[in-house]
Amino acid sequence: MSSFIVLEALDGVGKTTLAKNLSEHHSYKFLTTPGKELQPLRADIINGLGKSQTARALFYAATVQAEGERAASLCSQGQSVVMDRYSASTIAYAKARGVNTDLEAALSQAVKPDLTILLTLDEQERQQRLRQRGTTAEDLETLQPVFRQQVMAGLRQRCDIELDVSGLDQQQALQELVAIIKSHCPT
Repeated sequence: MSSFIVLEALDGVGKTTLAKNLSEHHSYKFLTTPGKELQPLRADIINGLGKSQTARALFYAATVQAEGERAASLCSQGQSVVMDRYSASTIAYAKARGVNTDLEAALSQAVKPDLTILLTLDEQERQQRLRQRGTTAEDLETLQPVFRQQVMAGLRQRCDIELDVSGLDQQQALQELVAIIKSHCPT
């Protein structure tokens, strides 16, 4: 039986690496929002939308809808899917940025994942990872404690379970993730 699993987290926690490791070692199809076709265009689209946080949030909501439909199609063919970010991030970040549009309603028809896992990491470790990879302008937002707390509250509200990856190497984190998936999703 196929599963649709979503990994949510702040930048620098290791969600993309963990999702890719799950896809490589456990036959999951890796998807992300925005999808791979829009990834090269994302910066241009965001810049083209100007400073409108609402327009930006609606762009991300549209990518959630599209990638959710792609995930459902793959699952219907028997392929399990792991998604790097989905609706929880879209809504949590938008709210923290002051967007008042009802994204919950806009995404009410989006495909529901079988399991949404919030990855957490010790904040000092996360900031060290951000520095090592090169902190981006988007990362700077989450370095602000109030913004970070608002996003985390929104993510916790929308995720099914939390996995703390502090101090774990990639293999250990993958083992913990697989154990959570096996305990929450029938095979």
